[in-house]
Amino acid sequence: MKHELKKLANSAVEIKISLTAEEVKPIKDEVTKELAKKVEVPGFRKGHAPISTIEAQFKDNIKEEVADKVLHKYYEEVIKAENIVPVSYISNLNVTLEDGFEATFTVDVYPEVKLGEYKGLEVEKETFEMTPEKLDEEIKIMLNSKSKLEDTEEGYKAQMGDTVDLAFEGFMDGVPFEGGKADSHMLKLGSKMFIDNFEDQLVGYTAGQEGEITVNFPAEYHAANLAGKPAVFKVKVNAIKKLTVPELNDEVAKEFGAESVEDLKAKTTERVTKREEERIKNQHVAKLLDKLAETTEVEVPVSMIASEVRARIAEMEQQFGAQGIKLDMYLQMTGMDLNQLQSQIAPMAAAKVKSDLMLAEIIKAEKLEVTDEEVNAKMEDLAKMYGMSFDQLKENLEKGNNFDNFKLSVKEECLMQKAIEVLVKNAK
Repeated sequence: MKHELKKLANSAVEIKISLTAEEVKPIKDEVTKELAKKVEVPGFRKGHAPISTIEAQFKDNIKEEVADKVLHKYYEEVIKAENIVPVSYISNLNVTLEDGFEATFTVDVYPEVKLGEYKGLEVEKETFEMTPEKLDEEIKIMLNSKSKLEDTEEGYKAQMGDTVDLAFEGFMDGVPFEGGKADSHMLKLGSKMFIDNFEDQLVGYTAGQEGEITVNFPAEYHAANLAGKPAVFKVKVNAIKKLTVPELNDEVAKEFGAESVEDLKAKTTERVTKREEERIKNQHVAKLLDKLAETTEVEVPVSMIASEVRARIAEMEQQFGAQGIKLDMYLQMTGMDLNQLQSQIAPMAAAKVKSDLMLAEIIKAEKLEVTDEEVNAKMEDLAKMYGMSFDQLKENLEKGNNFDNFKLSVKEECLMQKAIEVLVKNAK
């Protein structure tokens, strides 16, 4: 057996495996004899057709089976001889079986990484200081989350920011048009949910008041029969509701799990500070990795990017599923198809893969290791995050034979974190 290897772009290689007629003959004979036992040839009893007939009628089947056996026998040998690590399946397979055997195929391999100087990197790092103004803003957001829409008093005139319960019917040239009618629709004035200056014209209306609103549909409106045309809406304000935000007091503080207003402020300060410091830390790491990427040379394999893209889409599906939304529905809402979504994600996926490759090189350069105790501690933390004990997590994973893979992924995560700590510790 002989082989040749040619390097291609994006850390792919083309491999050619060649066997002489004498080398491939026993393999071909074995395949042909096995095939002769299985196939039925008109005019012959099953398993009794001449070999020459089998070879003539099942040429493609024989070539496919021979290729499978040759690759199974020699592929690992070639990989070891060339000291490469495949990261994808074989593709673009081309086989000839005539005077000897030849198979040419491509495969993505783990790339060579020429790591830039990762110590002494200098990037700007944000700082955070909790001020009374920031605390007030955070408390305001919390109080708004407890706000309620309540009916306004009799005679109240609608203002921007109010929500009206609206009945309406649209007419064009005096004729009602499809989709232009509702008996009760909640509309926040100023939200720009309705076309043109529709919402502006409702300012000053009182509950129970009826009237007419004139608008022009935009020229690019999705319904061609309405685009660019004037319309009249007959409206009735069923009710006007105003957003009522609760006042900050001890009772409201208890709804947020605090004992008093002062306790709420203290806990909010602690939570926000922790959140912002984590954000700043992650942002700092991202900047360091971006800086390192500028001086690191690596050709990221297409298959590794594609794998990361699939993982991100799977994560999106899981997140959407928790909200009762399917990926197809999201694509329809955004006007994209799956290929467009994949193309949108690809640059971020490529950057993530490159970051992982750089961190892997730092792990090798620094000879970083993690102990079983460190891995177990991390798994304990993850179990708590999932709301279960470590034993429960392990039992659930072992049911699907996934515990060993989970432990390996946790170990890799711990190693990556240590590499990040090297970057941060040595940054200027």
